[in-house]
Amino acid sequence: MTSSLNIPRIEFALTFLSDCNPDHRLLALQNLCENNGVWTIPQDRSRYSPVLYEVSLFGVAAISDDIQHLPDNWQRAARNILRSLPTEDGDKEAEQTIA
Repeated sequence: MTSSLNIPRIEFALTFLSDCNPDHRLLALQNLCENNGVWTIPQDRSRYSPVLYEVSLFGVAAISDDIQHLPDNWQRAARNILRSLPTEDGDKEAEQTIA
Protein backbone atom coordinates (compact mmCIF):
# COMPACT_ATOMS: atom_id res chain seq x y z
CA MET A 1 0.00 0.00 0.00
CA THR A 2 2.75 2.47 0.86
CA SER A 3 4.60 1.93 -2.42
CA SER A 4 2.41 4.46 -4.26
CA LEU A 5 2.40 6.95 -1.39
CA ASN A 6 4.80 9.86 -1.56
CA ILE A 7 5.15 10.61 2.15
CA PRO A 8 7.23 13.83 1.93
CA ARG A 9 4.84 15.31 -0.64
CA ILE A 10 1.79 14.26 1.38
CA GLU A 11 3.25 16.04 4.41
CA PHE A 12 3.99 19.12 2.29
CA ALA A 13 0.46 19.16 0.82
CA LEU A 14 -1.05 18.84 4.31
CA THR A 15 0.95 21.81 5.54
CA PHE A 16 0.23 23.81 2.40
CA LEU A 17 -3.54 23.22 2.57
CA SER A 18 -3.61 23.91 6.32
CA ASP A 19 -1.82 27.23 5.80
CA CYS A 20 -4.09 28.15 2.89
CA ASN A 21 -7.02 30.52 3.35
CA PRO A 22 -10.09 28.26 3.84
CA ASP A 23 -11.85 30.06 0.99
CA HIS A 24 -9.02 29.07 -1.37
CA ARG A 25 -8.41 25.47 -0.25
CA LEU A 26 -10.58 23.90 -2.94
CA LEU A 27 -8.72 25.77 -5.68
CA ALA A 28 -5.38 24.90 -4.08
CA LEU A 29 -6.37 21.22 -3.92
CA GLN A 30 -7.52 21.37 -7.53
CA ASN A 31 -4.19 22.84 -8.65
CA LEU A 32 -2.23 20.22 -6.71
CA CYS A 33 -4.36 17.38 -8.08
CA GLU A 34 -4.22 18.58 -11.67
CA ASN A 35 -0.42 18.72 -11.54
CA ASN A 36 0.32 15.76 -9.22
CA GLY A 37 -2.73 13.54 -8.99
CA VAL A 38 -6.23 13.00 -10.30
CA TRP A 39 -8.89 15.71 -10.62
CA THR A 40 -11.86 14.41 -12.59
CA ILE A 41 -14.38 17.01 -11.50
CA PRO A 42 -16.05 18.82 -14.41
CA GLN A 43 -16.11 22.62 -14.52
CA ASP A 44 -19.89 22.67 -15.04
CA ARG A 45 -21.17 20.68 -12.09
CA SER A 46 -24.78 21.85 -12.45
CA ARG A 47 -25.65 18.96 -14.79
CA TYR A 48 -24.56 16.29 -12.32
CA SER A 49 -26.80 15.58 -9.38
CA PRO A 50 -26.51 13.61 -7.19
CA VAL A 51 -22.81 13.10 -7.52
CA LEU A 52 -19.91 11.74 -5.53
CA TYR A 53 -16.71 13.70 -6.15
CA GLU A 54 -13.37 11.92 -5.96
CA VAL A 55 -9.80 13.18 -6.05
CA SER A 56 -6.40 11.60 -5.54
CA LEU A 57 -3.15 13.31 -4.62
CA PHE A 58 0.21 11.60 -3.98
CA GLY A 59 -1.56 8.26 -3.53
CA VAL A 60 -4.21 9.55 -1.10
CA ALA A 61 -7.80 9.44 -2.34
CA ALA A 62 -10.77 11.35 -0.95
CA ILE A 63 -14.47 11.49 -1.79
CA SER A 64 -17.37 13.75 -0.90
CA ASP A 65 -20.89 14.45 -2.05
CA ASP A 66 -20.20 18.17 -1.41
CA ILE A 67 -17.29 19.54 -3.40
CA GLN A 68 -16.53 22.12 -0.70
CA HIS A 69 -15.67 19.29 1.72
CA LEU A 70 -13.05 17.68 -0.55
CA PRO A 71 -10.06 19.55 0.94
CA ASP A 72 -11.06 18.61 4.49
CA ASN A 73 -11.71 15.01 3.50
CA TRP A 74 -8.38 14.73 1.67
CA GLN A 75 -6.54 16.21 4.65
CA ARG A 76 -8.30 13.81 7.03
CA ALA A 77 -7.45 10.81 4.82
CA ALA A 78 -3.82 11.95 4.51
CA ARG A 79 -3.46 12.41 8.28
CA ASN A 80 -4.99 8.98 8.90
CA ILE A 81 -2.56 7.35 6.48
CA LEU A 82 0.43 9.12 8.00
CA ARG A 83 -0.69 8.11 11.50
CA SER A 84 -0.96 4.48 10.45
CA LEU A 85 2.60 4.29 9.13
CA PRO A 86 5.12 2.60 11.41
CA THR A 87 7.50 4.97 13.12
CA GLU A 88 11.21 4.32 13.54
CA ASP A 89 10.68 3.87 17.29
CA GLY A 90 7.80 1.47 16.64
CA ASP A 91 9.91 -0.53 14.23
CA LYS A 92 12.71 -0.80 16.79
CA GLU A 93 10.26 -1.92 19.48
CA ALA A 94 8.82 -4.55 17.14
CA GLU A 95 12.32 -5.81 16.31
CA GLN A 96 13.20 -6.04 20.01
CA THR A 97 9.96 -7.91 20.73
CA ILE A 98 10.66 -10.41 17.95
CA ALA A 99 14.30 -10.95 19.00
